[in-house]
Amino acid sequence: MEIAVLGGTGPEGLGLAARFAAAGEVVTIGSRDTARAADAAATISGEVAGARVRGVSNPEAAAAVDLVVIAVPATGVEGLLRECGSAIRDKIILEVVNPIRVERGVFRVAEATGGCMAACIAGLVPGARVVSGLKHVSAANLRAVGRRLEGDVLLCGDDADARARVAGLVRRMPDLRPIDAGGLAVAPLLDQVTALLLNLNRRHRVETSLRIVGL
Repeated sequence: MEIAVLGGTGPEGLGLAARFAAAGEVVTIGSRDTARAADAAATISGEVAGARVRGVSNPEAAAAVDLVVIAVPATGVEGLLRECGSAIRDKIILEVVNPIRVERGVFRVAEATGGCMAACIAGLVPGARVVSGLKHVSAANLRAVGRRLEGDVLLCGDDADARARVAGLVRRMPDLRPIDAGGLAVAPLLDQVTALLLNLNRRHRVETSLRIVGL
C-alpha cells in the first residue's frame, strides 16, 4: 500500500512517515512547500535503509496513493481539505490531528466543526473513509525508528475495511497493538484520552502510553 503523509514535515507526520518507511511501505511526504517535502524525504532515506520515500506537494501526494494520513495542525485542516479534497474522495483517510489547547496550565480539547476533527473531515470530504487514531503515540518516539514502541492504539471509523487496513499498518510498528474502538461517534473520546495523557505527562514528568487490559 502506498501512503501519503500530508503535513509530513511536522513532528508527527515525519515520525509516521519514518515508521511506515521502516515497515517497508512506499511513502510520499506532502507539504505546502515542495522543497521542505523533498528535504524530509531525503532525511528519512538517510535514516532508514531501503526506504522508498519521496517528497512532493500536498495535492500531488494525495492524488497518487491509496491511503492518506492527515498530520497537519488542527488550524490547517480545513485549508488542506479545500486544496486536496477532490483528490482524496473515496480514499482511506487516517487523521492523527490533536486539537489540543492549553488553558490555565491544563491540556484541553479545542472544539472542532462537527464535534471533533474526524467528523469535520468526514463532512468536508464526502465519500472518504475516515479513521481516527494514533493520536497518543509520541512524535519523538515515532521518529526514533530504532526504538520499539509500546502500548495500545485505539482506532475508530465507520468503515470496517478502512479500520482493518489501518490496524494492519499499526501492527507493523513493534510493539503497538491496534484496538478497534468502533465508529466515528467514539472519535471525540480519543481526543480526550490524548489530553488526559498529556496532563499526566506534565504532572509526573514522564512519557505515558495507553494499555487496555482484559481485552
